[in-house]
Formats: sequence, C-alpha cells, structure tokens
Amino acid sequence: MMAKCEGFANESDFLETVHKIEKVLILLKDFNKNLNDYPFVIEKIQNLYKIKKANNWTTDMSCLYNVNKSWRKYMFEDSLSLSLSEETCLNALKHKPQLLTRHDKQIHTLRTNDAVSLRRVLAKLRVYWPDTLAQHWTEAYMQHLNDPTGHKAIIKGLFMLLSQDQAIELAKRYVPKNFKINWWLTDHTEINIQTNIAKHLHLARPLVPLETVLWYAKGDYVQYAMQSHIAIWSALGEIDSRENLSKLYDAPISLLKFVLDQAFFKLPTSEVIDLYWKIWKSTKNSTIQAIIFDHTAYEMQKYYENETIQNDLWKLLNMFIDDLNSKSEATDIHKQLTNFDVILYEKRLEYYMKISRYLVSLPISEKYLDDLLFFGSLRMESLDEDFIVNVLLSPVEIRFFSSKTWIVDCFAHFLLRSKSEENQLERFKLMEPALDKVFHNWHNIRSCKENFESFLDTATHTLVTDYGKTIPIPAKLFAEIQSKMENGLSVSGNYELLTSWKLITAYVKLLKLNEQCPERENEGHYNDWDLSLSFGPIILQYLKEDVGEYGPMIHDMFAAALDKMFNMFSIGDDVKTGTLRQVLNDDDFVPALLVVSKIMPKHPDAETKCAREILQKLKSNASMSVQVQFNIDFCKYVEE
Repeated sequence: MMAKCEGFANESDFLETVHKIEKVLILLKDFNKNLNDYPFVIEKIQNLYKIKKANNWTTDMSCLYNVNKSWRKYMFEDSLSLSLSEETCLNALKHKPQLLTRHDKQIHTLRTNDAVSLRRVLAKLRVYWPDTLAQHWTEAYMQHLNDPTGHKAIIKGLFMLLSQDQAIELAKRYVPKNFKINWWLTDHTEINIQTNIAKHLHLARPLVPLETVLWYAKGDYVQYAMQSHIAIWSALGEIDSRENLSKLYDAPISLLKFVLDQAFFKLPTSEVIDLYWKIWKSTKNSTIQAIIFDHTAYEMQKYYENETIQNDLWKLLNMFIDDLNSKSEATDIHKQLTNFDVILYEKRLEYYMKISRYLVSLPISEKYLDDLLFFGSLRMESLDEDFIVNVLLSPVEIRFFSSKTWIVDCFAHFLLRSKSEENQLERFKLMEPALDKVFHNWHNIRSCKENFESFLDTATHTLVTDYGKTIPIPAKLFAEIQSKMENGLSVSGNYELLTSWKLITAYVKLLKLNEQCPERENEGHYNDWDLSLSFGPIILQYLKEDVGEYGPMIHDMFAAALDKMFNMFSIGDDVKTGTLRQVLNDDDFVPALLVVSKIMPKHPDAETKCAREILQKLKSNASMSVQVQFNIDFCKYVEE
C-alpha cells in the first residue's frame, strides 16, 4: 500500500507540485509536443492522484486535465477524479459508462451539489440506461433525500429520472399540511424538500398534470410553484386548457394573473369573454378584477382590424363598468379606470365620460379628479357640453375652488373652446356662480385669488397657443369677464389685475377687428399680433384716464399691469417696442414716458429703429422725472 504522504510534508507541498506539473504541461503544449511521448509525466499525474486519494486531500487537480483537450484521452481512466464535472461525466458515458459506477463516491458529491447542473447527463441516463445507471442514481437520490443539504440537486435529479406516476407520487407525499412556512424551525429539511418540489415539478417528463402543481400553489408556497405552473400551463393545448380553467377560479392572484394573460392565446375570443365575466362575477378580489379589466381594454387595441371582436370586448368592458356601479365600496380597480391610453382611441371619449360619471359618484372621488380633469382639459372641444357642466365641473361654485392641478385648465378650455362667441357667453353664464363666490371670498379664501388669476393666465395662454385654429376670438367673453371683475373687485387692492385684464380685453377686441379686415388674408400669424399702431394709442388713452382719476403716481402700477399684459400674451420684443413707440405720441405727457422707460426691452445689441427713437425721446425730454427714471432704467446708455 502506498505511503500516505510519500514525499509531501503536507497538502500545501502537494499543491505546489501539482502546479509544477501544470507548468510542464503548458510548456509541452507551447512547443507542440505530444504528451504520449512523455509517459513519465502521465505516470506522475497518476501517482499524484493516488497520493491525493490516499490522504483524503481535496486539492483541485482539474488544471492538469484541462491544459489541452486532446490530451484528456491519456487521463481518461482518472478523468472523473481529476476533473469532476458534467463534461467529464458525458465523456465517460460516451466511451466507458462503467467509470460512473467505479467513481460513484466522487459522482455522489457532484450529484448532490446544488450549484452544478447535470441536465444533459440525467437526460442521457433516462434514455440510454433506464434500468441500470438511471435506476442506481434514482436510488442514491432517494437515499439522501432527507439529508440536511443538496435538496435542489436531488429533487431536480429525481424529477428528470422518475416516471410521471413516480413524480406525482413523490409530490403527493410531501404536500404541505400547513401552507404558512415557519422559517424559525431549527430543521428546514422538510421545508426545503417541499419548496424544491414546487419549483421543479415542471422538469418531470411527461409533464405532470396541472393539478399536481396546484397542490403546492397555496399560501407561502405559491412563489415557489409559479415557475412550474407557468411551464405546465404554457404546454397545455386548447382542450386541456379549457378543462383546467374551472380549477383556477379561486387560485392565488399570481397564478390566475398568468392564466388571464394567456387565455387569449389558448382559447377562442368568445370563450375568453365568458371566462372573464365568470371570474369577474365570482371573485371578490378587486386586484383580479383590475387585471381582467386591463386585459380586456388591451385586447381591444390588438383587434383593431376585427370590428366584431372589438365590439364584443367593448360590450364586456361596459358590463364591468355597470357592475362596478352597483358596488359602493372602494376597490383597487379604481386606479385602473383612469388609464385612458389603454382604451381603443375610437372608444376613448365614450369610455371617459362613462368612467367619469362613475368615479365622481364615489365618496372618494377627489382621489381620481386630477386624472379626469387632465384628460378632459385636453379634449374639451370633443366632450358633450351636458357632461362637462353636470359631471366634470359640477357644482361649479365648489369645483372652481379645488386645489386640483387641472381644474383651472378645464374651466378655461371649456369657455374658450366653444362653437362661437355666443356659445362662449352661454357657457360663461354657467360659470358665473363660481365667480360670484370668488369675489365674495376674495380676501378670506386663498384659493379664490390663486385659482382666478391662474384662470386668467390659462385663458390668455389658450388663446395664444390655439389662435387661428378652432377657437373663436373671445372678444365678448373677455369683455364680460372684465365687467364681472370691475363689479366684484375694488380698484384699491387690485389695480394691477384689473388694468392688465382691461388691456388684454382691448387687445383681443383689436384682434377681432383685425380678423374681420379683408387685407389680413395675405398676412402671417405673427402680423396678426402686431397691432402696435392701433394698440399704442389705446394704452395712452387708458393711462391718461387713470392719471386723471388716481394721480400721476399711478404710472408705476400701470407699467406693471402693461408689462404683465405683454407677458401673458407672450408678445415679442419687436412688437412690444413698436407698441411703446406709439404710446409716446404725446411728448408732453410725462407719465407715458415713465411707463415706457420702465418696461421697454433692455437689449442694446438688438436695437431697432423704434428702439432708437424711444431712447432719443427719453434722453432728450426736459422732465427731471423722466431723466431720473431713464438713468435708473438705462444706466449703460448714460455711461456711454
């Protein structure tokens, strides 16, 4: 018998020798030598393996086996000891299957290693050695099934080697009695066996029935059974799918969700519609209902070329909504209802109005109002006026005070995106109760002032962005708003707001007159807004009236109001400068010079003829007030 250490003080010395032999092999390979011409090297490798085995050392010697693939044949007899892997097992099966039996002790280490895949080896054993090696491996697996480790490898191995009946029997034997996993237990052996059975049932061939997986698809074990469930369900044909559907009505959400995903691939659409409705009516779980609802809406888009299926799905969707109307409790499905983008475009408005009527009837309707208002604000011109007035914006005197982001946009778009100016005025009358409440609570409720000013900004911005498209120029509407403001707000605390809107109204009236002018047909969009020749004198007139009523110091607030008006209309510097030039037609009216000095664009590098004329008028004016203001506003020019 070989001495245990035979020249090696310890395993570290042995490892050093292994690496030396590895370097020898690399050298031979680099010089294209044939290992068979150096038998002493092969003999040395064999001796090293025997010493390792005699001392029960664990040193990895695969580095010697893997230097050159063509040399492995010279180490074939010891290959499973030198490099224990699936590849060497496959090679042994190909050339000498008995090696697996001879090295069964080493093989067992590989066989129960959770980190190693033996899929190809197990497949060959099942097909070519069912009564010998496969039977031996099955017995070895079963013998060690209750060991504390290796359950993943053992269960996978068993399911790949056992017959279908045997796999079902094994699964049945370990069905949990309690589906709540107690990880606080000291011994996890049974839990590990059960979770691995659930995970790997799909490896059995032929596939086990779906019912076998459902034994484990409960409680804490659902997450482990999911992969097997997906694999087995995906492999079912139409007939088997239909037969198994009834078993899944009460299945856990994750399993049922997958089945609902797959239903349209497995069954005719008419059967899926019946299935969806049955599950919808039978379940009390709103998450399942949300999934069904979402899938139905999504499938409608997929069948955009098939009007019959599309209409059937739309009918089903309406049945869901009508059924929701009979349920007063809040459910998880509500948040799905406002996902309007998944609804077929042709049905989207009809769907939106129906869903809105339902959601605003809920006690928690505020939760969904922002989504409804956002969608509504973008499609206001397409919605029924009755729906807008009685559902979306009702009651106006309460809704207008809402803190919801899109409420102001809805009100502004509702008024402006009308069929005609007369229709704008009719809609404004519906909104008057809200404005009456706004002005009555102007100093008491913060949202009154904030929402109203935001409404004015949005109305103006909407006119600017949609000008020349479908919006009638709201000259009468803006004048009506002006009248309402002047009657409801005091000048002392709201001069800037009132004056800016007065100027806006005057500008919009000019836009309306300009629209009716025959000469404008050949002009562009930008020229429509260049009303400086007409608007400048109006500004001057308004300023003179205010100075006469409130005194010359009002020029400062008037300037702020005028600047605000320009900004609300997004009027460019060229048009702004041209307009201000017309305000200076009365050289002796000092407040006009002060207003122009204060708000004139301060961009010396982009001077125009109008800008130079204005600067010259300001510099040459004899009024000390004008010179002081000019020095403040145009210090760079003064320095020059």
